[in-house]
Amino acid sequence: MNTEGDLVLDGRVDRRRSLVRPTMSKGRRNALRVAFALAILLLPAEMVIQKLVDQPYPGIYQPSFAGTPVVNDILTAKVPLVHVTFADASVVDVPFEAVLPDSKLLDLSVFNSAFQSQIRANSPETVAWLKNDLEQKFPGRTPTTMVVEFQTLKIDITDPSSRTATTTKTVTVDLQEGAR
Repeated sequence: MNTEGDLVLDGRVDRRRSLVRPTMSKGRRNALRVAFALAILLLPAEMVIQKLVDQPYPGIYQPSFAGTPVVNDILTAKVPLVHVTFADASVVDVPFEAVLPDSKLLDLSVFNSAFQSQIRANSPETVAWLKNDLEQKFPGRTPTTMVVEFQTLKIDITDPSSRTATTTKTVTVDLQEGAR
């Protein structure tokens, strides 16, 4: 018995149904095709937008948790150095972990996500939180600027005293009132 929508192959009736029903109008089939095409085309656009605007942590892209490989007895690590300047012009070097709220996450990944982008690091929410946090850590002092130097550190594992550091990026956070 052959009903509408059945497929006849070699004289046999195949009653399996396809995803696109034969009774679906041509317009609906085309609309479905356009929807899938748009979804595929939006993937590269999303990547461009992410590069231009950035994303909230961790958003879509998770941080890589790769180790720091040793190549030819040289260990390469990316290290952030944090310098806080106060109203009296004194500068204090602060471990990057001290700038973060208590967390059970990987501190370096969280720090990089928050402070790799000049725009994100200077967002009003980040600045307000950071200024308050630094004022609590340094009572009686007024922080005005925080500078983060991202360095690539190369250490010769056969002679740990042999180190070279190269600053690859600097992000400055203005903590003064009215800076925004």
